[in-house]
Amino acid sequence: MAEETALRQPKYEFRKFLEPIARRKSSPLEVFRDFATMAACSLAMQTREEEYLQIAGKYERKELGDIAKALGALVVEMEEFPFTDLLGHYYCEVNAKSGRDQRGEFYTPREVNKLMARMSVNTEEIVEKGLPFTMNEPACGSGGIVLALAEELAPHNAVDLMRVTAQDISKVGCDMAYVNLTLWAIPAHIIWGDTLRNTVNESWKNIHWARVGEDSRLVMKQAFDLVRKGVASSPEEPEPISESTSSIPPAEEVNQQWLFGGPDVS
Repeated sequence: MAEETALRQPKYEFRKFLEPIARRKSSPLEVFRDFATMAACSLAMQTREEEYLQIAGKYERKELGDIAKALGALVVEMEEFPFTDLLGHYYCEVNAKSGRDQRGEFYTPREVNKLMARMSVNTEEIVEKGLPFTMNEPACGSGGIVLALAEELAPHNAVDLMRVTAQDISKVGCDMAYVNLTLWAIPAHIIWGDTLRNTVNESWKNIHWARVGEDSRLVMKQAFDLVRKGVASSPEEPEPISESTSSIPPAEEVNQQWLFGGPDVS
């Protein structure tokens, strides 16, 4: 089955619903950006409804129906090609190379992502320990390297051990990563911001981040760290984790793995 999948190539069936809209209204790139954002909003547990409605107002009822069909077609094709970054590849196709080069956006091939994931993380050790580990992608793009690592862990039912912080300066990159990681059940915190300047525009935690109780684990970890430092009796409470000040978490644990892979779209 794996060999048969390797011989087939994705057809990007969702494009047949988006490109007619682009011919009538604007460019394929603009329609795709709106599609990626609306898809991310629809998976965000009603936390991005205002953003969704603002974009939906640009389209007619039938066009919105076609956008919904495009998302359905994407899901179907993702099931046929597990952990394949369909969104990132199509984005590079509709986005002019000159524009991508100017913004420093480069697509990393899937085979390179898989190689980097295998080189950077000891999958056997992670599975043997069975402990959550954090992965940071400071220029995540559409999340291709995260998908590659998840593909390595999936045969061991260990995807739930991943705690991904994925950051990118590109809004469409963050939306694509949110969709990819959410649909493949990867616990993730997506940050739209500048990694080098350590600035954050917005950040979103997907449903799987909540499902595995990662925020609760981090709060408990803060409390235990205070106990270890001998300040458990201090009247000061641990500082709450604030999304508005979210940033890259520091490497500090033995079981913590770090990935600094090449971006898919940065």
